[in-house]
Amino acid sequence: MSRSTLAATSAPGRRVPAALLATAVTTFGLLAGASPAHADSVVQIAGPAGPVPANTGYTVTLDVPNTNPNSRANSTYLKIALSGAAATVTSATTSSDFWTCDFTAGSSGECWHLANLVAPVSITLTVVPTAGGTVTTGVDAFNSALQPVGKDSLSTRVQTPAPVVTGLAPGHGPLAGGSTVVLTGTNLTGASAVNFGATAATSFTVDSDTQITATAPAGSSPGAVDVSVTTPGGTAAAPKYTYDEGSYVFSKTADPASGSTVKAGDKVTYSVTVAQKGTGEVKGATLTDDLSKVLDDAAYNDDVKATSGTAEVKDGKLTWTGDLPQGGTATITYSVTVNGNGDKQLHNTVTTSDTKRGTCDTEKACATDHAATVASTPSPTPTSTATSTPTATPPPTSTPTPTPTPTATPTDAGQTPGTPAPSASTTAPAAPGHSASPAPVAPVAPVAAQTSGGALASTGSTALTTTAVSGALLILGGLAVAVSRRRRLG
Repeated sequence: MSRSTLAATSAPGRRVPAALLATAVTTFGLLAGASPAHADSVVQIAGPAGPVPANTGYTVTLDVPNTNPNSRANSTYLKIALSGAAATVTSATTSSDFWTCDFTAGSSGECWHLANLVAPVSITLTVVPTAGGTVTTGVDAFNSALQPVGKDSLSTRVQTPAPVVTGLAPGHGPLAGGSTVVLTGTNLTGASAVNFGATAATSFTVDSDTQITATAPAGSSPGAVDVSVTTPGGTAAAPKYTYDEGSYVFSKTADPASGSTVKAGDKVTYSVTVAQKGTGEVKGATLTDDLSKVLDDAAYNDDVKATSGTAEVKDGKLTWTGDLPQGGTATITYSVTVNGNGDKQLHNTVTTSDTKRGTCDTEKACATDHAATVASTPSPTPTSTATSTPTATPPPTSTPTPTPTPTATPTDAGQTPGTPAPSASTTAPAAPGHSASPAPVAPVAPVAAQTSGGALASTGSTALTTTAVSGALLILGGLAVAVSRRRRLG
């Protein structure tokens, strides 16, 4: 008969009572002094030397013949222990129902005779290694007085189990690398390499047989790469790791501000800003600013510059190319001077052909507009020259010099003194018996032309008017004299 157990109903420390032992001896006819003579015996262990695969059970046999005529040389109790590479006894089977075993500890246990009697037995153990290396199975035999009577051991080489990676977190990160990534699985002990694509991890630590913590290296391009773990048992593939594709936003401002009016001679400075966005580094970001609708009214000042990357203005177009690390920015500036020769509008918009990664920051705007005017030309201050015709300055207001009253030359005794003589051009009618004699007209003194400062001389029109009035008065005076004389004569 046979017996297989991992938990015994009686342990060596709890010995069978003497009465029960005597009953068992009598029943089976095993009188200690009456045992026939037998050859010396030892415990013997047998099993594979390996290599055996990990996580696969193999069999170890313990043979206890107990044929020594000296009962004290035989064994009634065995102590078994596994050492070296990790392994566990998962089952124990005995060839005799009077023997039982307990391997609840897993890597160690014991087997004994229930009546503490000498009896032959064969015990079969199932050993399951869980790691590569060598498993040593050792057995020590003891007699009924718990005195050692023999020992044996078996060394079995175990193949290192292939690693298995079932988890990776997080599953993505920046192209620049540096993320902490945790790999989980089994058989990870002894890992010698962790790779992200063709690039080794910056560093890694084997936390346990089921976990590795690694630092992701920089990637060569955005996208997913294979992750692998290498141990003495082989190489295992892990879930893929994705290098994030970076993105960027850009905007544009102007000084003076967009929407204002500029005039010929004014300087307008443009600033373009580009910034990385998200978790991925940006390689080869590009921007374009078409200046064709600016340079028809302004001249480029040949002053473009960028805080990073490369910028140039060529053939009426600004171009910029550069890399943006995570959190990185770049600013491009240039200026023009307004000449107002075109359509009187300065308009331009910054764009990118890399529309998959680059977008306009609509909250800040990417276009600018200015209205251009031509400055008016002021009238020159006149310069006096000899040939220029000066503007006449009116003479100062003054009391004109009175025209002297002409004194008539009396022609007879009856002429009233002081009466003006008739004009020389007028002949008064003669009285009967008298010849008419024209009264001389006294010359009128001309009004002196007055000048004041730079004023021009009078043209004499005022003097002529005065003379005409005086002449009229003289004529009237002469007529009056003639009429008076005629009356006296009559």
